[in-house]
Amino acid sequence: MLLPERLTSTSIICVKRDIEVVLETLSDFGDFHIKDTTDSSINLSEHKISIQKLKDAINDVDDLTKQFANKKSSPLSIFKNVSPTKSVVVTNDWYTLAEVTIQKISSVMSETVEVKTLLNDLSKEKDSLNHTKDDLTTLEEIKEVEDKLKANAEKEKELTNKLHKIGEENKKHFVAWRETAENVLLLLSTKMKVLESGPYVTIEGFTPQKRFNELCDKLNKKLDGKVIVSKTDPPKQNHKNQAKTMPPTKMSNNKFVRPFEELTKLYGLPKYNEIDPTPIMAITFPILFGLMFGDLGHGLLLLIGGLTIGKLLKNNQGMKNLCYIMAACGVAACVTGALFGEFFGQAVFAPLWFSPFHGTGVSTFLVYCLYVGIAQIMIGLAIEMGNFLVNRKIVDAALTSIPKMAFFMGGVYILYTYWLDFSAWLSGPILVAIIPFIILVVGKPAYLAIAKPANPSGEHEEMDKISNRLFEGGDFFTRLLGNTISYARILALLMAHWALMLAVGAIAGLIGTASILHIILSTVIIIFGNIFVLALEGLIVFIHTLRLHFYEWFSKFYIGSGTAFTPFKLKHIYTEVVFEKEEVNK
Repeated sequence: MLLPERLTSTSIICVKRDIEVVLETLSDFGDFHIKDTTDSSINLSEHKISIQKLKDAINDVDDLTKQFANKKSSPLSIFKNVSPTKSVVVTNDWYTLAEVTIQKISSVMSETVEVKTLLNDLSKEKDSLNHTKDDLTTLEEIKEVEDKLKANAEKEKELTNKLHKIGEENKKHFVAWRETAENVLLLLSTKMKVLESGPYVTIEGFTPQKRFNELCDKLNKKLDGKVIVSKTDPPKQNHKNQAKTMPPTKMSNNKFVRPFEELTKLYGLPKYNEIDPTPIMAITFPILFGLMFGDLGHGLLLLIGGLTIGKLLKNNQGMKNLCYIMAACGVAACVTGALFGEFFGQAVFAPLWFSPFHGTGVSTFLVYCLYVGIAQIMIGLAIEMGNFLVNRKIVDAALTSIPKMAFFMGGVYILYTYWLDFSAWLSGPILVAIIPFIILVVGKPAYLAIAKPANPSGEHEEMDKISNRLFEGGDFFTRLLGNTISYARILALLMAHWALMLAVGAIAGLIGTASILHIILSTVIIIFGNIFVLALEGLIVFIHTLRLHFYEWFSKFYIGSGTAFTPFKLKHIYTEVVFEKEEVNK
């Protein structure tokens, strides 16, 4: 399904004393987005003071980490899978744990500041003594100052060792302290979002529809049925309440498509009721990249390199996703390289389709590039219509999207059939484009004037006036023309890749093969030339492929202003919290 994952609007009602148990259960569940339903009339000053203390503690532990535990990481560390050491913490409740943690951080910070202050004073005293020594003339006075300098150096060494000892004794605890402070901060911040009514609290949020029953079972089991979990369908959207009631976006794609979510997120998340373009882009992105980077040899390098580095990378999902995207692009480059007969810039085999680098192949490929642009733009306009239908805007789908598609295809038909024979256009075929344009401009305003619906528009009522739709139609025409021609860059970048490889081969050829030294030098030039072209041209082609999707394609249908689905989740990477009542039960 092209829409983001369907969510259930959920309300959880419990007594105040059980709120921490509920939140811990939601954290274990790991798939519940909590809505902010803060009541401005409730006094939250105590919570705010505690939150500020926790933020200060996190800042302090960050400063301590920079001073005592800031190790320079090796570039190869991204390939290492380091298992963190967990420390077991026993406590009565989260707030007691927070107080203890804040006290520990504060104590180490105070001790560190005290020692550093003394070291600073000693440094100033040392500078003063050295300055005084330069002005002395008698041996007794000089000896007295030297004794003071010696004592100063001993104190400085003692304090430096003390500071080092503080770091060695505590640096292993820094990550655990920080994690604990962050967890309590998250709990307090979440408590500020819930609704309170007498002895009860209500937590509102969203969870995937397919996991609602699982959530109910977990909560009822944990609280022995002393909780009420209810669901409602996400509220219908209109332009007045949309910002407040629109559910968050949880993208749900398969293993192949998921890496391409990184590219979609660069532009913006789809709204809850907006078609997610990622599954389609997972197909079109490699295809466009491959058309601009058609080389079987370089494609194999991208494929093998992307898969290998992606498998080796640890703890960096964003980089892994980028590697898998490059591997997919490598597959497309291999296919187009085989179709064009290119292998590391050399025509070592006959093309399976044709060569776009010589003779009429150049103009033929240019036409195909424009066909690719027409197809992708039409897909974008079709998705726009799909978005209207998903949001039950049937009139917009019929009187905006369909006329746009008809106008575009009408223009393509006229150019394909009559080229620039304007006299032939005016003899009748031009109506194929003019009639949809008139419907685009006049259709919806005429409908609104006749039907007078109760809710006449969506987000932009001003765009339903004839004057504004005329302007929008003119802008749409000029953008269509420019966007379609923009796909000619596919040919330009393919030719640039071919020309760069031709230059590498020509330079290597100038060296010749007269001797072993010449052969070695030519080989080095070819190897490093290929690496240079692969890196430079690969980056340029990637950027232009992204540009074709963001500007030429997304501009037809995609808003990308969704709010991310952020599940409530406490971190337990470095700490395992055990509450004393749980320990007793065990």
